[in-house]
Amino acid sequence: MTEPGSTHDGIPAADFEETDRGAAERLTFFSDAVVAIAITLLAIELQVPRGETAAELAAGFAADWGEYLAFLISFAVIARHWMSHHRLFRYVGRADTGIIWLNMLWLLLIVLTPFLTRFISEEQVDFPRFAVYALAQTLQTGTFAVLVLVLARTGAFIPGTPRHWLHRGWVASAVIGGAFLVSIPLFPLLGSWAFALWGVLPFLGGLVTDRLGITGKGVDA
Repeated sequence: MTEPGSTHDGIPAADFEETDRGAAERLTFFSDAVVAIAITLLAIELQVPRGETAAELAAGFAADWGEYLAFLISFAVIARHWMSHHRLFRYVGRADTGIIWLNMLWLLLIVLTPFLTRFISEEQVDFPRFAVYALAQTLQTGTFAVLVLVLARTGAFIPGTPRHWLHRGWVASAVIGGAFLVSIPLFPLLGSWAFALWGVLPFLGGLVTDRLGITGKGVDA
């Protein structure tokens, strides 16, 4: 594993930081814009309850509760993905072609999340629909874990990057991805209650990163 400040292709970190950091920042800004659009699209398709009385409005909300739940879960999931990406890319000094393509795959799955949210909310949720959403999130978190490993291996982190990102930055994503994967065989047993597992996964990711110290608030010695 290459440490921050070491050379990559014979170029010291101090030399490529000024030019390549700008390219990495452009990739970060582009990613932020895509995530912002995706998280906004989640709300566009929400059904507006109809009624003239409080009881009628409440009945309208109750009739579409699954859609609202799917929206809240997907909002929390995208928010957790973005938080991890935000914490990571503040330390990225170079984004080569491989990193860009990994990031684009990560963004592809972000963009698909609004569609997948409708996929599990517009019809009665069955095992295939549940599994497709869970597998997409597993691939999403797996892509991020690989991205962290590639960044560390290629020496793309800037000097002073917390060692947590170098050695354990992929763990939280792997834990969440594994949890999504485990939720699939539980669906036949739990039915719609399996959604509760998804609801806690973003918070599980936060707990894991906090326990590992992957908060971006300090630099390890």
